Amino acid sequence: MSAFLGGGVPVFDIKAAAGQPTDMLVRTPALGRALAQTLGERPVALMRGHGAVVVGDSLPRVVFRSVYTEVNARLQAQAMALGGPVTYLDEEEARRADASVGGTIPRPWELWKKKALAK
Repeated sequence: MSAFLGGGVPVFDIKAAAGQPTDMLVRTPALGRALAQTLGERPVALMRGHGAVVVGDSLPRVVFRSVYTEVNARLQAQAMALGGPVTYLDEEEARRADASVGGTIPRPWELWKKKALAK
């Protein structure tokens, strides 16, 4: 049902979870459980053919993770294209970085809200 990319990012494969082709949407409790199992304790999982799922303890944190997951994925792809090894954060570094970044989330959140409400 899931695989891992470098750095431990889980990938949810809905076709494997369902045992057959689907419309790529998590429509049943069984698929929801399979997706939750793929996420485990992680805040982000990629969904084969469908983007990503992001979780958090607040909407601002989920939006922050969504935005920066995409930014960081682009940067990682560029680094990998340059060749050479990519050194991923270990679990302790990731935990500390998440705790450190938590205090900065209100600033971009207010900017994103302002931009969204202006449309």
